[in-house]
Amino acid sequence: MIRAVLLGLLSRSTQIVVGLLVLISGALVVLKIGLEPGSSIPYLQLLPKYAIFYPWVFATAIFAEISLLGFITSLSVLILSTKYVEKFWGYKEVLKFIFLVGTVTNFSTVIVVIIINVLRNDVLGMNLPLGGGISYYMGFLVVLKQVIPEHNVVLFKGLVNFRVKHFPFIALVSATLWSVIFKSFYPLLPSFFAFTVSYNYLRFFQSFYADSLLPTTNTATTGSRDLTIIRGDASDAFQFVKFFPEIMRPPLLIVIDRIYDISVLLSLIAPFDDDAIELSNLRLQSMSKQAEKMTQKGTSDADRRRQIALQVIEERANQQ
Repeated sequence: MIRAVLLGLLSRSTQIVVGLLVLISGALVVLKIGLEPGSSIPYLQLLPKYAIFYPWVFATAIFAEISLLGFITSLSVLILSTKYVEKFWGYKEVLKFIFLVGTVTNFSTVIVVIIINVLRNDVLGMNLPLGGGISYYMGFLVVLKQVIPEHNVVLFKGLVNFRVKHFPFIALVSATLWSVIFKSFYPLLPSFFAFTVSYNYLRFFQSFYADSLLPTTNTATTGSRDLTIIRGDASDAFQFVKFFPEIMRPPLLIVIDRIYDISVLLSLIAPFDDDAIELSNLRLQSMSKQAEKMTQKGTSDADRRRQIALQVIEERANQQ
């Protein structure tokens, strides 16, 4: 009964990724019983020295948490993010996004770490486990910037107030400060790679269905309408420089424009035309309206539950 209720509260993608998190992290705990503190499991965790012998760890390491705090954080992020994003994308695209960003981030991080350790002649650094949930932490922040960039987050009764579009930059700065203070390339490297991979996938490669009347991001179903497959997000609000403060944008824009021109010249990406930009802007408006309706529905449901709870309390008080 309890299991059925829990499954009903979790979306399809949430059930899968939470199951993988519990399975892989739980297996690490069991396998480490009796081993020396700090020991690693090379066929589940991402160790630069052994990654070439166990290539599947680029995927398993996404869900390999070795601390209770890391497990709770990853569990919370996966439950909240996948359930929300699945309403826009469908469960298959959510899973694809997590594994794509996670595996590419882990692979890129291992390559850079190996090069750095070879140059520094650091043998011990080759045995330090990488991976974990950083890839989808950063990935979902980029997704929120795409879906609800102007949404305000208010904390401590208004003392802290900032927009969702600032989340990725705050996370990058935090990761940089952490790495500088503790003199480590982790979590800076995976945060940077996850940010770059997730942005480029969403900006240039993610496919979704849309028609001229109602643009949609749902890649799971096409319905009976005449739908067209659109690739990428060319909206003005999702430009790369919009992730950074305005003071940093002019020099960044020069560099980004040059990289964009070279990528188009090499046929790595397809250039955006006016129609693609207009359609993506309409799509953003559609997603914003959908997100607003979801927020209003959640608020009304919470108010209704609060009223029911108050009625129950009043009835019990009257009976006494």
